[in-house]
Amino acid sequence: MNKKVLINLQIDTMRIAQLVSLQESVPPKGKNGLEYMVYYLTEELVSRGHEVTLFATSDSVTSARLIEILPYPMSRGNLFGLTSTHYALTVITKAVEMAEEFDIIHSHLGSPAYYFPNLIDTPIVETVHSAHRDVACIKQEKHLQRYCVDRKSRFYKLHHTFVSRSQKECFAPASNSSVIHNGIKLADFTFQSEGEEYFAYLGYLTKEKGAHFAVQAARKAGVKLKLAGSYYGCEAYFDNEIRPYLKKGQIEYVGVLDPKERNEFLGNAKSLLFPIDWEEPFGLVMIEAMACGTPVIGLNRAAVSEVVKNGKTGFVVENIHEMEMAIKNVDLIKRADCRNHVEKNFSVEKMADSYEKIYQKTATNFRK
Repeated sequence: MNKKVLINLQIDTMRIAQLVSLQESVPPKGKNGLEYMVYYLTEELVSRGHEVTLFATSDSVTSARLIEILPYPMSRGNLFGLTSTHYALTVITKAVEMAEEFDIIHSHLGSPAYYFPNLIDTPIVETVHSAHRDVACIKQEKHLQRYCVDRKSRFYKLHHTFVSRSQKECFAPASNSSVIHNGIKLADFTFQSEGEEYFAYLGYLTKEKGAHFAVQAARKAGVKLKLAGSYYGCEAYFDNEIRPYLKKGQIEYVGVLDPKERNEFLGNAKSLLFPIDWEEPFGLVMIEAMACGTPVIGLNRAAVSEVVKNGKTGFVVENIHEMEMAIKNVDLIKRADCRNHVEKNFSVEKMADSYEKIYQKTATNFRK
C-alpha cells in the first residue's frame, strides 16, 4: 500500500482485499459457514462503493474483482496433493505480491496470515473463524519464550476479529482485537408465519455437530425430523449413528440443499435443532433459521446463548432431555420475534458497518 495515498484517503471508499482458504467456493455449494459470510460481506462492501477484490476459486460468484487462484475448491478434489495450509499460503502469497493495490487486506485464512505483516506496507485484518488456534506460542516454558518474541510481534501487528465473545475467550488475549458477529442478507431468507410439522437439522452430519443428538431428541419427543447436509468424510458415522434410524415419515435424510431449497427447508420447519458437541465459533445456520421465523433449540455450548435469546427466539438447553422438553414447548415462541431478532442483531448491514469501522481504525493506526 502506498502510505501517501492512505494519508489522503477519505475512508469513504477503500481498496479491500478479501482472502479465503480455497476449501470452498464463494459462496460455498452445499454447506454454510465462513464462505457464506465472506460472500455476504463482499457483496455489501461492493454495494457501498468500495473497490473489493476477492481471492478465491474460479467458480466463485461475486460482484467484486475476482483473482482466480485455482479452478475449483479443495472440497471437490485436491489438485496438487497439498495440505489445507499450502492452499491458504497460495492465497496470502498472491495477495502480498499485490499488496500495494490495497488499503486493507482482510484475511479469513487463519494462521498463515500472521507470517506476513512485516513484509508489506498494507495493514491486515484477520477474522478468526476456527475454534482453536495457535496464537503466538502454545508452549509457555520460560526457555522457549525468546524464540516466540518475533512471532508474537508479527501476530500483534494484525487486527484480529472474532465472530463471538465465547470464541474470543478461548484464545490468548490480544489487545488489538474485537468481536463482530456474523450477519446475513435478510432478503435471501423468506419469513414464514407458520411452520410445518417437522423439525430440521441442517449442517454437516458429524459427531461434533451432534446430528445423532438431533435424532435421539426427535425420537424421544415423538416428532418428525428432517436432516439435511453432507456427510462426506464421515460415512462410517452416518452409517452407524444416523442410517439405522431413518424411516419415512419419522426420521428422514433429504440430502444436500442449494440456497433456494435451504430457504424453504428452514422456513417450513417447526424448529431448528442445533445440538452441537464442540466449541463452534458461531453457527450461521441459527440466524438463517431465525430469519425465516423458525425458532432454534440449541445445546448450551460455545456461542449458542449469544445467538439465541432463550425463551424468546428459541430455547438454550443443557442436555437431550431438556431438548426433548423444548421440542414439546416450541409453539410458545413467536416466529415474528425470531425474524426481528436477526434484523436487529445479525444483518449483513450491521456486520459491514462494524468491519468498515475496523478497517478505518486499522488503517489510521497503521500509518501512525
